[in-house]
Amino acid sequence: MPDAPDRNPKLALVRARFSKTVAFILDDLIRIPGTNRRVGLDPLIGLLPGAGDFLTSAAGLTLLAAGARRSVPVSVYLRMAGNWALNSLVGALPFVGDVFSFWFKSNRRNYELLRAHLDVQATGGGKPSGWWPLVILLGAATLVFATLGFLALWALRTLFG
Repeated sequence: MPDAPDRNPKLALVRARFSKTVAFILDDLIRIPGTNRRVGLDPLIGLLPGAGDFLTSAAGLTLLAAGARRSVPVSVYLRMAGNWALNSLVGALPFVGDVFSFWFKSNRRNYELLRAHLDVQATGGGKPSGWWPLVILLGAATLVFATLGFLALWALRTLFG
């Protein structure tokens, strides 16, 4: 069962900062010189065949876990899980997926959804969502990682016959 929302405001702030930091590192860490665009480690690490996509997908799960811990409503959690799954699955496509990750920035989107929920929660609004976010998280992670594993095996068989 997800943890009850933090009663300690300092702990809640630390957790929100951690989620913001994860999103920043994965999506916006490096400013591209001469532009206002930023790129994070997600599309860069994603260039490493197989392992890169697995690592960035696993890192993106921390934002989904934060959403479950903070009891985001199921509708918000489904949007977060959808962002993560779309980025993970499309991101597994060589080069095209990395360009998609650079453009889509699923981790930043998920942080913004989480932050909006925290703002509503801070004003006393919103109701806990129970077990559903945890079920969605486990289902989405299983589906995405199984698909990534299948794609990796298919690629190895295609390359090495």
